[in-house]
Amino acid sequence: MTDSPSTADQADEQEQLAREIGEELTDAFVAYVRGDVAFEDLTFGVFDALSDLHVIASGDYVLEDTDDEAGQDDGDSDEPENP
Repeated sequence: MTDSPSTADQADEQEQLAREIGEELTDAFVAYVRGDVAFEDLTFGVFDALSDLHVIASGDYVLEDTDDEAGQDDGDSDEPENP
């Protein structure tokens, strides 16, 4: 029965990821209605989100920890990327 908690954890994780995708789509739809996003960009984003959702539903994914500041860093880090 050790698989049950991990299966439940994975289901909870998948549900949370699906909700996050839904929130991102909501934001994109609102941006489109406001004229902030082109229809072509919205279409691509929706397709990309549906592709992500399919992978999440299949369970064939691995979450990686990312540093939010790393994506915003313009290379001004004091540490070398490849020591």
